[in-house]
Amino acid sequence: MSESGVNMEEQTKHTLHVESIRQDLNRITEEWLQLHFRLAAVLVIIALAVEIAMAFFIATSDILTTTIVRYILKFILVPSGFAGFFLLAARLAIKSTRLSSRTKIYTMSLLFVLICFVYYTAHSAFVAIYALYAFAIFLTTTYADYKLTWLVSLAALLSLVISELLLCWDLDKVSVFADASRFIDFLVALSVVIGCSLVSIVTIQYEKRKNETSLRREVERELLKESILYDELTGTYNRKALHDALRALEQITPAGPLVFGIADIDYFKSVNDLYGHHVGDLCLMEFACVLCEYFGEGAVYRYSGDEFCLILHNTTLQTAEQLCERAQLRLRRVEFEGIPELKPTVCFGLSVYTKQDGASRLFNQADEALYEAKRVRNAVRVFQQGTATTGDGASIPLQEKPSR
Repeated sequence: MSESGVNMEEQTKHTLHVESIRQDLNRITEEWLQLHFRLAAVLVIIALAVEIAMAFFIATSDILTTTIVRYILKFILVPSGFAGFFLLAARLAIKSTRLSSRTKIYTMSLLFVLICFVYYTAHSAFVAIYALYAFAIFLTTTYADYKLTWLVSLAALLSLVISELLLCWDLDKVSVFADASRFIDFLVALSVVIGCSLVSIVTIQYEKRKNETSLRREVERELLKESILYDELTGTYNRKALHDALRALEQITPAGPLVFGIADIDYFKSVNDLYGHHVGDLCLMEFACVLCEYFGEGAVYRYSGDEFCLILHNTTLQTAEQLCERAQLRLRRVEFEGIPELKPTVCFGLSVYTKQDGASRLFNQADEALYEAKRVRNAVRVFQQGTATTGDGASIPLQEKPSR
């Protein structure tokens, strides 16, 4: 594996981590969108309850200037009907599979402003109700979208002006030009909405900076976590990752067949001595690439030096032996620039996972089989109690371990 290949792999891991974290952020945004809708629903329910309570209060007092039927129609049924319609539209938009997440967010936010517009227009005699617009603007800050907040702020200001200057749903409403006090209240409402817009924009700016910092730190944390489990030279899992994987096997019994293997390059010390450690490193990287090609990146662990371990889930012994033989042939075809005579060979020792032995003896058993393979070089051996067998099932008594 070349240095550029390693760098590309690191960039790929970085991209995957960023994408994974962004997916988490998108999931949080989706959850907030659901909460946004529920807050709108709560607003409609509370408004309806308050309107009904006010109807009882006004009906029993002498301040009612119209019939009770007209009052219920004008201040309860019509506002609640429009608000309920906008709420239903928001629900349908959120549930739609055709709309993008961004479109859903914009639709929900603008419909919330329309709900506020309905209640402000119907009950404009209560000046303080303009605070609903501030609430609608603040709810957009979680999405960290400047355009959305500006759009909602503009919609809130426009609807506030239209309601105050062009509409008169409540006949008891005092015009903003009727006296100085009413005009000042109108200016205060505009100022509050504009102020909320500016505060929300500043909040979004810091929220985006905080999110970017959190994203960067999370990526760095994930890469650091992975660097502890990956071998820097070959890009495969390292010794610590192997120990973690074996401990996991002790805790959870594999659902299917499992084969453990150890692979070792023949006469690797001679490669370093004759051609230098740089060529030795190239040999290790190419060997790691061959192993990953045939066994999968998630199954290869560099244990030490030129020794690699394999954990082959859902793999029969016969399949594992065939893969080992193919890997041996593939490694022989690897060409090293300027060193055509370098044709490394490799030995494999395999052991089969059993519930009786568990994972604790897998390594020792495969190691015994590997030593038998090293006696003849470029061989595959399978551990069986007291013997290591060849691919055709012939038994070889275990003897004193040879030098590697």
